[in-house]
Amino acid sequence: MDIIILGFLMIKGSTIYELRQMIKNSLSTVSSDSTGSIQAALKKLLNKKMITFTEQIEGGINKKVYYITDVGKEHFQQAIAQPMLYKEKNMELSKFFFMGFTDKAKRDDMLADYIHVLEDELASLEKINTLTSPRYQFDDAGLQDLKKRGGAAEYMTLENVNEIAHFQYATLDLGIEKARFEIEWFKKFRERLNLEVTADKR
Repeated sequence: MDIIILGFLMIKGSTIYELRQMIKNSLSTVSSDSTGSIQAALKKLLNKKMITFTEQIEGGINKKVYYITDVGKEHFQQAIAQPMLYKEKNMELSKFFFMGFTDKAKRDDMLADYIHVLEDELASLEKINTLTSPRYQFDDAGLQDLKKRGGAAEYMTLENVNEIAHFQYATLDLGIEKARFEIEWFKKFRERLNLEVTADKR
């Protein structure tokens, strides 16, 4: 969560609500977007002097806008420069791993339910994809508007911003393809399982 928050603050200063929406819309397959998780991470980052904040009143409501500090920028750059490791851990798959312990009559419904969950996730990602189409290319006006939001100004060149967006769109594409693959895999497995059950009854 720390790196995700620092990454979004590299782009622009943000409130907790804005951070939550960005995580929800961009990284729902990677991280929780719960307010509690975000608040805990912000508290830790504040203690480490990696972020700071200003307070402003909008519509009679006091809002904190968080910004990344030089310490935070340095930590963020060091962290994302490390090689990516395959660390995807879906604890829900432990239920699939131990499904052999379950009632045979219930397994088809259990698999159907999981396929439905995957299809909902795919629909959510495809909706985001539709909302971001055509894919945005920053121009000078868009760049200046972004700079006003107080991100890491040294990275806010037209080329850099479009490169940042390119990888963010690619992450969305990866999520969509992974969801499609899992749906297809579990559908085929379910079909094989049903064939085995039918054969056992003969």
